[in-house]
Amino acid sequence: MERTKRGFKLIPKDEYVDLFLKANASDCRRDVIARLDDAIAAHRDGRRCNCGEEIWIVGSAEAGYGCFTCITGDSAPNNDYEIELSPAT
Repeated sequence: MERTKRGFKLIPKDEYVDLFLKANASDCRRDVIARLDDAIAAHRDGRRCNCGEEIWIVGSAEAGYGCFTCITGDSAPNNDYEIELSPAT
């Protein structure tokens, strides 16, 4: 069963990293994971976008802390990826 969250397609961090590296082969796995872990920690700490919305983990790992709309300019996600959080993530 596909899991979603407000228009996002939820994906485990490791699966997202694999997909990201397929599309961005010159990036280093360790660096991608570090950026995601930083964004996950910020999300868990309650960090918000400048507009007040919850940050988008995937986008924040690449573009700085921000919500989907502020990062992409789109009003809402349409099956864009978001990291599926669990106690171990």
